[in-house]
Amino acid sequence: MQTMKTSLFIIGMLIVIALGYYFFMMPTSMPTIETPTDTSSNVRLNIDTICEGALAYMTFPSGAAAEAFVQECKNGEHPEVIEQWKIQMGITDDRAI
Repeated sequence: MQTMKTSLFIIGMLIVIALGYYFFMMPTSMPTIETPTDTSSNVRLNIDTICEGALAYMTFPSGAAAEAFVQECKNGEHPEVIEQWKIQMGITDDRAI
């Protein structure tokens, strides 16, 4: 009889602990990313900043080669840099220039 009471007490405590964990430790909801609802805004991209920022993810044999890449990017010879930046920033509107 005593072992049955002890077993019920342990089971009850486990249930209380599980419920406490569920209500107090589990996140109530997953964070969501808010998307802008105003699609009529005109976004102007700073090409200089984007092209220079791309250097952080690339390697070049010399500083001159890096500077040449940045200048080519600014001239529009590397559109993939702009597209990759837009993807990273979550910009899906093609009107962004």
